[in-house]
Amino acid sequence: MAKGSVLLLMSGGVDSSVAGALLQQEGYDLVGVTMKLLEGEPSMDASGGCCSYGGARDAKRVAASLGIPHYTVNTAREFHERVIAPFIGDYAAGLTPNPCVRCNSFVRFEEAFAMARERGCEYAATGHYARIDRDENGVPRLRRAVCREKDQSYFLYGVRAEFLPKILFPLGGLTKEQVREKARAMGLVTAEKPESQDICFTLGRSYNEFLSRHIKNEEGPILDLAGNELGKHKGVTHYTVGQRSGLGLSGGPFYVCEIRPQRNEIVVGRREDLAVREVWAGSPRWHHAPVVGEAVLAQLRSRHAPAPARIAAISPERFAVEFEEPQYGAAPGQALVLCSGEWILG
Repeated sequence: MAKGSVLLLMSGGVDSSVAGALLQQEGYDLVGVTMKLLEGEPSMDASGGCCSYGGARDAKRVAASLGIPHYTVNTAREFHERVIAPFIGDYAAGLTPNPCVRCNSFVRFEEAFAMARERGCEYAATGHYARIDRDENGVPRLRRAVCREKDQSYFLYGVRAEFLPKILFPLGGLTKEQVREKARAMGLVTAEKPESQDICFTLGRSYNEFLSRHIKNEEGPILDLAGNELGKHKGVTHYTVGQRSGLGLSGGPFYVCEIRPQRNEIVVGRREDLAVREVWAGSPRWHHAPVVGEAVLAQLRSRHAPAPARIAAISPERFAVEFEEPQYGAAPGQALVLCSGEWILG
């Protein structure tokens, strides 16, 4: 007897392919779905993960090899409204957004469970490197992957807590090489398919090339903290707080400390000028809300090692953490993700 029916989100890459094969081995009935996130078709030289050329084609090939139905569903309108448009708007406002966080929070899993209901599926599954386990109270909680190098829990904190009992992450206990080995052993056509680290909807272009089609960039002054002009910048969307490279200034190293889009100015300083102990964040999504004074690990961006901190303030609209040690490169617009040990709090 089948363990249950699963809607499997298939990007056409090796991770979702192996996730499907493992779930099938465990006894689940699968329905494969690929989300079409962009209008039109990408060219053959376009890269970018789930938006790349051939993604749906490869997903269909894997689905055929597994003997499961596969559907391609157009979610381009939702993706543009909830991910691409805010991405452009945030950069125009001098922020540094994370589109993968927005996609998982507002598009991928929202659409997945809507499709699961339509198709009578009990669960939704992806190839993310993360885990959902039950805590000491038996409550399903988001947990970091065993392989820290591939852990994607940072990008998943915004998935609604009520979805967690019905999400399956088969790769949470594996390394990337173990996934490759399983794909080879299973004879999956995606076994050697390279992965992309690019923002998917830029289709292999740099994010600046993408933004240049939507935002008019103009040269402007680079100032030091005292207001002295040190040079010229290429346009504010080319920079993020904490950036060191590409400034073209003598006498460095300098780091971007502030972006002022209204004045078209970039402010730079030394590394020590980036140091912060207290960070505020808004629009929280909690899986397990902490309280003032609680010790947590706080992660400022996807490649930032979670650092010890305490909750300094919290309300329904925003919260603050105070780090034990100064942190560098807290860029407005990024996600501040809190965890307790391996458990994601929100």
